[in-house]
Amino acid sequence: MNTLWAIRCGIRDWIEAVCRTIRALIAKYPFLRTVYTLCSWFSLAAFVVSLIFFRDSRTMLVQYAWSFYVLLQFWFLCRSKTLPWKTAVLFVLSGVFLVVPFTALTIQAMHVVFGGRTSDTWSMSVFTPIFEELWKLLPLGVFLLFSRRASALSLSDYTLIGAATGVGFQLMEELSRRWLNSGLIGRTFGYSTTLLGGETIHWDLFSLFPGRFEESIFPTLMTVSHPVHTAMIALGCGIAYRLRAKWTRWTFLFPALLLAWAILDHAAYNGQYKLPDWIYTIHGWTGDGYKTRPAFLLMLAVSLYADYRLLGKVRDRLPVLPNEPFFNPFSELWNMSFALFRERRKFGYWLSFYRERRELGMNLLYGNEEAAGRRGPVRERVQTVYRALAGVAVILLLAGFTAGWNAYDAGGAGPACFACMFDSLQNWWDRLPWYEQGAILLGALALSLLFVEFWPAVGIAMTAGSIAGSGHTIADYIRDPRKMLTPENALAVAAGIVLSRIPFGRAFQWMGRKGRGYVRKLLDKLGRRKPDIGAPGKPPHHDGPGRGGHSERPDEPRKSDEESPKRDHTDDNRNDDTAPTAGKSYNEVEIVDHRGNPLGEFDEIDLDKGIFYEDKTAKGLDRINPRTGKPSQTPQQFADKQILAKTRVRIQNMLEKAVSTRATAHGSADVPDLQDIKSIRSFVFRLDGDTPELRGAVENSLNQLRQEFPDYTFNVLFGGKP
Repeated sequence: MNTLWAIRCGIRDWIEAVCRTIRALIAKYPFLRTVYTLCSWFSLAAFVVSLIFFRDSRTMLVQYAWSFYVLLQFWFLCRSKTLPWKTAVLFVLSGVFLVVPFTALTIQAMHVVFGGRTSDTWSMSVFTPIFEELWKLLPLGVFLLFSRRASALSLSDYTLIGAATGVGFQLMEELSRRWLNSGLIGRTFGYSTTLLGGETIHWDLFSLFPGRFEESIFPTLMTVSHPVHTAMIALGCGIAYRLRAKWTRWTFLFPALLLAWAILDHAAYNGQYKLPDWIYTIHGWTGDGYKTRPAFLLMLAVSLYADYRLLGKVRDRLPVLPNEPFFNPFSELWNMSFALFRERRKFGYWLSFYRERRELGMNLLYGNEEAAGRRGPVRERVQTVYRALAGVAVILLLAGFTAGWNAYDAGGAGPACFACMFDSLQNWWDRLPWYEQGAILLGALALSLLFVEFWPAVGIAMTAGSIAGSGHTIADYIRDPRKMLTPENALAVAAGIVLSRIPFGRAFQWMGRKGRGYVRKLLDKLGRRKPDIGAPGKPPHHDGPGRGGHSERPDEPRKSDEESPKRDHTDDNRNDDTAPTAGKSYNEVEIVDHRGNPLGEFDEIDLDKGIFYEDKTAKGLDRINPRTGKPSQTPQQFADKQILAKTRVRIQNMLEKAVSTRATAHGSADVPDLQDIKSIRSFVFRLDGDTPELRGAVENSLNQLRQEFPDYTFNVLFGGKP
């Protein structure tokens, strides 16, 4: 035992040293990462091209999709797993690159020693089933031998390791069949169709564990797919290891019997009408292959119950949510499903919390000295996620007791949070440079091509880009779905969806936004509408004086969108050089909610021209703060705060929360109706500063507003004195 332990530690230490050397090499020469990235993108591009020109590539994609679907089914059913998805994928790759070549070499070696061909009955129905079922357990054995966390696996982990290895093995086996079956029947009816047996390999979308082997014409026996066999044997190994202390080593007869059962199913199907009758008699006792899957599902259900029951024994040493009376898979599924459909930003937190809590629990229950070294990092990660989720759970629990769920739903907290997700999505998207956005769209196109043809894939990629670039608009409709009821908005949304679905539709939308100003000018010349003197199609550069009325520090907000603003001036100290001379205008119009609370104020509204005028003090941005030695505010910070943020809030408040308007102490005596100002779609900002840095910063903020509110126009006048 000491010799085995020394060999094990020596091999593992050597592998870890190689990994550390590779990481250090990559850190020392960063271009290696760049080369790897370029090769990955080139390989992806080559694969996408091959999907168009090569039938075998599309065949491979079909089989990959089926295998991926089977793995997802096991991932969903193994509720007490502690392994992350990345580790499960590594076991799939081990089935592809380790088990398949090793099995092929073993069978070929047997023929070199004993002669014969692979189509012989003794090879196909005896040796092949034995070695296939044995060697599919190799990745599990290697993991148990070398992994530091092998002693702290849950029973679902054993199941998932076996299933993932079987998925990789079956992927290569079925792919070879699809590629090599080029006969007349295969080309006409499908690669899995035979003359006497009909369809023999079944891949059904609504079946549990598709890929079973069964003749469709007079079926008398069947064999489940490779993932089910290997998962069942691996689960048996986990059960035996878990019970070894209580029932001695005789428990390992249980996985041995399961292995013999899988070999029998496999051999009976491969050797139909060629093996001795006593083999089929024994096979009949086990259900002719039809009892294998129910037996495995029963074992899996019992193992899930055992795992969660054992986790309950260390409940006092694990983080527990406020509304969680006992550990169970049903509440976990409910919370994750609710987060997936209502609060997707928290979905990853739920996944991580539950998995890592199970990992910590299994470590406390069964972890040896090696596994105990992982408890600290795992506990820290669990506590980090737990603090966030516990706070959310407490808030929801208190909301349910104090206000009731009906009141909670009526408040719109769920849709509001869901809408915030789209706001955050567009904010992230807009911060990306154009080449990163293009790379993301190309990635979406490449991923879509795995499932659909070229033009539908283009539509999916463009739709993904349009959703990311229209997050604020989508959030607006989520917060107030009634806006969809108006014919013009419904038609606009429908047109936007159509344009985002067709190729180059986003280009048409961009051309429409860019050409809107020119069309307006053309209509003005033709006399179809009044000229908009104060709001030209593109931001003008005005060097004359602007409208005034406010004096404020640049590093402090001039007025609050949540509180009633206080004025220290009158209309007499305004400079009217740039004020409109015609039309009905109103000064300092305040919007309020249903309780009369102020939601913001517009400095000036011109109803005839349809313009909101906003005055901003931009002087003193270069003033140095003596404590920091830096300006109190950069031009971009000023523009983001005073123009971007405040205008965004003001538009949203006007469209969603405001119920009426009212006059202020120093404003116009009469004010326009809320419905009248809601129809205005033009903003003109009047700034008393004028520097190249300020112009660039303001233009950045205006471009952001134009993307968030495409129905509005935003322009600026520089050089005035508010």
